[in-house]
Amino acid sequence: MKKILSAAAICGLFFIGCGGAEKPAAESAAEGGAASELVSGYDLANGMAIYESDCAGCHAEGALSSPKTGDVEAWTARIEQGMETLISKSIEGYTAEGNMPAKGGNDALSDEEVANAVAYMVEQSVAK
Repeated sequence: MKKILSAAAICGLFFIGCGGAEKPAAESAAEGGAASELVSGYDLANGMAIYESDCAGCHAEGALSSPKTGDVEAWTARIEQGMETLISKSIEGYTAEGNMPAKGGNDALSDEEVANAVAYMVEQSVAK
Protein backbone atom coordinates (compact mmCIF):
# COMPACT_ATOMS: atom_id res chain seq x y z
CA MET A 1 0.00 0.00 0.00
CA LYS A 2 2.89 2.38 0.81
CA LYS A 3 4.33 1.87 -2.69
CA ILE A 4 1.03 2.81 -4.32
CA LEU A 5 0.73 5.98 -2.21
CA SER A 6 4.34 6.96 -2.94
CA ALA A 7 3.84 6.45 -6.69
CA ALA A 8 0.59 8.44 -6.56
CA ALA A 9 2.31 11.27 -4.67
CA ILE A 10 5.18 11.43 -7.17
CA CYS A 11 2.77 11.44 -10.12
CA GLY A 12 0.69 14.12 -8.46
CA LEU A 13 3.74 16.34 -7.93
CA PHE A 14 4.78 15.78 -11.53
CA PHE A 15 1.41 16.86 -12.90
CA ILE A 16 1.17 19.87 -10.56
CA GLY A 17 4.64 21.00 -11.62
CA CYS A 18 3.82 20.66 -15.30
CA GLY A 19 0.58 22.58 -15.06
CA GLY A 20 2.18 25.66 -13.55
CA ALA A 21 4.47 26.52 -16.41
CA GLU A 22 4.70 30.24 -17.03
CA LYS A 23 4.15 31.80 -20.42
CA PRO A 24 7.16 33.23 -22.19
CA ALA A 25 7.74 36.89 -21.30
CA ALA A 26 6.88 38.11 -24.80
CA GLU A 27 3.59 36.22 -24.78
CA SER A 28 2.67 37.60 -21.35
CA ALA A 29 3.69 41.07 -22.47
CA ALA A 30 1.57 40.83 -25.59
CA GLU A 31 -1.34 40.17 -23.25
CA GLY A 32 -0.45 43.25 -21.25
CA GLY A 33 0.92 41.44 -18.20
CA ALA A 34 4.50 42.58 -18.63
CA ALA A 35 4.26 45.66 -20.84
CA SER A 36 6.23 47.67 -18.33
CA GLU A 37 9.00 45.05 -18.44
CA LEU A 38 9.24 45.34 -22.22
CA VAL A 39 9.53 49.11 -22.23
CA SER A 40 11.50 49.66 -19.03
CA GLY A 41 14.74 51.46 -19.71
CA TYR A 42 13.31 53.48 -22.59
CA ASP A 43 12.42 57.17 -22.43
CA LEU A 44 8.70 57.00 -23.15
CA ALA A 45 8.26 60.78 -22.99
CA ASN A 46 10.90 61.17 -25.69
CA GLY A 47 9.30 58.25 -27.55
CA MET A 48 5.93 59.98 -27.50
CA ALA A 49 7.46 63.20 -28.87
CA ILE A 50 9.24 61.30 -31.67
CA TYR A 51 6.08 59.31 -32.38
CA GLU A 52 3.99 62.46 -32.68
CA SER A 53 6.48 64.22 -34.95
CA ASP A 54 7.74 61.34 -37.09
CA CYS A 55 5.68 58.16 -36.69
CA ALA A 56 2.04 59.12 -36.25
CA GLY A 57 1.74 60.09 -39.92
CA CYS A 58 1.56 56.37 -40.73
CA HIS A 59 0.99 54.56 -37.43
CA ALA A 60 -1.95 56.67 -36.19
CA GLU A 61 -4.09 55.49 -39.11
CA GLY A 62 -2.28 52.34 -40.25
CA ALA A 63 -1.11 53.87 -43.54
CA LEU A 64 1.06 51.78 -45.88
CA SER A 65 0.04 48.62 -43.98
CA SER A 66 1.74 49.86 -40.81
CA PRO A 67 0.39 48.53 -37.53
CA LYS A 68 -1.94 51.14 -36.07
CA THR A 69 -0.77 52.31 -32.66
CA GLY A 70 -3.14 50.96 -30.03
CA ASP A 71 -4.35 48.06 -32.19
CA VAL A 72 -3.54 45.12 -29.92
CA GLU A 73 -4.28 42.51 -32.58
CA ALA A 74 -1.97 44.18 -35.12
CA TRP A 75 0.87 44.44 -32.62
CA THR A 76 0.71 41.12 -30.75
CA ALA A 77 2.77 39.03 -33.20
CA ARG A 78 5.23 41.89 -33.61
CA ILE A 79 5.67 42.27 -29.85
CA GLU A 80 6.25 38.53 -29.55
CA GLN A 81 9.32 38.98 -31.81
CA GLY A 82 10.90 41.05 -29.04
CA MET A 83 11.97 44.64 -28.66
CA GLU A 84 15.38 44.09 -30.25
CA THR A 85 13.79 42.86 -33.49
CA LEU A 86 11.18 45.64 -33.55
CA ILE A 87 13.82 48.30 -32.99
CA SER A 88 16.23 46.81 -35.54
CA LYS A 89 13.54 46.71 -38.23
CA SER A 90 12.55 50.29 -37.40
CA ILE A 91 16.13 51.53 -37.64
CA GLU A 92 17.08 49.58 -40.77
CA GLY A 93 13.71 49.60 -42.52
CA TYR A 94 11.44 46.72 -43.37
CA THR A 95 9.39 45.97 -46.47
CA ALA A 96 8.15 42.38 -46.10
CA GLU A 97 4.79 43.53 -44.70
CA GLY A 98 4.02 47.08 -45.73
CA ASN A 99 6.68 49.73 -46.12
CA MET A 100 8.66 50.79 -43.07
CA PRO A 101 11.42 53.11 -44.25
CA ALA A 102 14.62 53.22 -42.24
CA LYS A 103 14.10 55.46 -39.20
CA GLY A 104 10.62 56.23 -40.49
CA GLY A 105 12.17 58.23 -43.29
CA ASN A 106 13.96 60.64 -40.94
CA ASP A 107 17.69 59.88 -41.03
CA ALA A 108 18.28 62.67 -38.50
CA LEU A 109 16.80 60.47 -35.74
CA SER A 110 19.28 58.68 -33.53
CA ASP A 111 18.94 54.95 -32.95
CA GLU A 112 18.01 55.77 -29.35
CA GLU A 113 15.18 58.05 -30.45
CA VAL A 114 13.82 55.36 -32.77
CA ALA A 115 14.03 52.83 -29.93
CA ASN A 116 12.13 55.19 -27.62
CA ALA A 117 9.41 55.69 -30.25
CA VAL A 118 9.08 51.93 -30.73
CA ALA A 119 8.83 51.45 -26.96
CA TYR A 120 6.12 54.10 -26.80
CA MET A 121 4.10 52.40 -29.56
CA VAL A 122 4.50 49.00 -27.87
CA GLU A 123 3.38 50.44 -24.54
CA GLN A 124 0.29 51.87 -26.25
CA SER A 125 -0.46 48.65 -28.11
CA VAL A 126 -0.64 45.88 -25.52
CA ALA A 127 -3.82 44.50 -24.00
CA LYS A 128 -4.63 46.37 -20.82
